[in-house]
Amino acid sequence: MYLTILGNNGPFPSPNGACSGYFLESDSGETKILMDLGPGSLSRLLEIARMEELAGVVVSHMHFDHMSDLLPMQYAIQFSGRERPLPVFVPPRPERVRALLECPYYDLFGHEDLTLGEMRLSYIPAIHPVEGSCVRVECDGARLVFTGDTNVNPALELFADGCNLLLADAGLASADWTDKKPHLSAALCGALARDVRAGTLLLTHLNPLYDPQALLAEAREAYPAAELAVAGARYRV
Repeated sequence: MYLTILGNNGPFPSPNGACSGYFLESDSGETKILMDLGPGSLSRLLEIARMEELAGVVVSHMHFDHMSDLLPMQYAIQFSGRERPLPVFVPPRPERVRALLECPYYDLFGHEDLTLGEMRLSYIPAIHPVEGSCVRVECDGARLVFTGDTNVNPALELFADGCNLLLADAGLASADWTDKKPHLSAALCGALARDVRAGTLLLTHLNPLYDPQALLAEAREAYPAAELAVAGARYRV
């Protein structure tokens, strides 16, 4: 399985950047899905994939920095060769945001464990101000866990245990983190990767107001092999 980073920022993009967007492909190339599609991610997706190739989209939660490019993507589908609505897996709330995605080009579903082509998807609830999920994708004998936006979540340790790749919400510097905040710190991402014995840690949801190298240094105190998720990079899971 391969992961391409479409966007790595949050809650807003850096100059010429893009917010959370992740493209997953099976080894065979037969199954291709998206996790999140924040602002700026759609244009990068269109460089590497066609709408008719997608098996589905998983939206971790309904904050705009994770899903707003789904609004113009319906037009990309309209003018593509896709003949069936695209399955989009979203939390049920906030209802007013979910309603924005109701159109002929999407079939909306909730977060339920299922198989899409060669990929097995499972979820646990995230700790965030709006309803959302942490997502696990299993394919080709590999496991990727995406924290989505979450604060410390004890259930994540079992859910992510032994994962090949941990894609983690490094939304805060340690100095700004409290247990009331909506995100993990980079240091906590490192500690989580260490505790679950992750094969690879990629820090994402990088706030443009922080120095990314400083966040990386914090994560490496607990997990020396931590890396920043690089927009446009393709990773073997």
